[in-house]
Amino acid sequence: MAVDPQKQRRILVVHGVQTGTSEDLDQHKLIQALVTDRLNGAPVDFAADIYRYEDLNDAATRRLRRVLNLFIRNIIAEKTVDLAIDLIGDVLINLKAGSTAQKIRQGLIKRILGIYEDGNPLYLVAHSLGSIYAFDAVKELIGRPELFDRQSRKTWPVQALMTLGSPIGLPMFKRNRVQRFGPGRHFFRWINYWDRTDPIVSGSFYGKPQQGYDIVERFDTEANDSGWFIQDRVVDVGRAWLAAHIGYWRHAAVGDDLATLMTT
Repeated sequence: MAVDPQKQRRILVVHGVQTGTSEDLDQHKLIQALVTDRLNGAPVDFAADIYRYEDLNDAATRRLRRVLNLFIRNIIAEKTVDLAIDLIGDVLINLKAGSTAQKIRQGLIKRILGIYEDGNPLYLVAHSLGSIYAFDAVKELIGRPELFDRQSRKTWPVQALMTLGSPIGLPMFKRNRVQRFGPGRHFFRWINYWDRTDPIVSGSFYGKPQQGYDIVERFDTEANDSGWFIQDRVVDVGRAWLAAHIGYWRHAAVGDDLATLMTT
């Protein structure tokens, strides 16, 4: 299999913590509109889509939802309760690394390989907790010997990774190593966007401005055979706290970087 640079470029969005159901998710439409705007008429053939896994999370957290509802529904606003349950439940699922987390990761890998088999260049955009699944999927694919030849990007099922509001720098997720994929001339590009007031990134409940969460400092890529090029983008999306966490979808620089990734 090989990627055909002449084929339509694909952006696959991996969502994060959500309320509602999988059918409610449409972040790929926001990315499609954002990149189209930032391309400013440049003739780049691309399409954005989304990998949905919220229904798997909902099924796994159903019991937790009932328990939390019983104790706090009467003292906290309904939407806040729903968000708290989704956040706590989704994080616990990921940390447990059990059957649900495995289903989500393997489903994402299957989706990636399906696009690869069609020959389309693919760019992953992962938000919040979805960035953990996306990072793990890329690591697993790099570990497969028939993929990711550093001499030819045509062998790469994923051309680049962009993470938005990722908690991957927090110690609780225990992610601090990339999967090395040998010597070569090309580097796998990972761009990480985060707002200093984003509580999901900093782990600060009150969303106080934080420093020291640059993933470049956490992931060692100095070895010649690492093959990764990681860049942090510390930004102000014009919002604060949880509003900052969902503000990346309309941030102009996100669209600019995606446009650059698809054209270089």
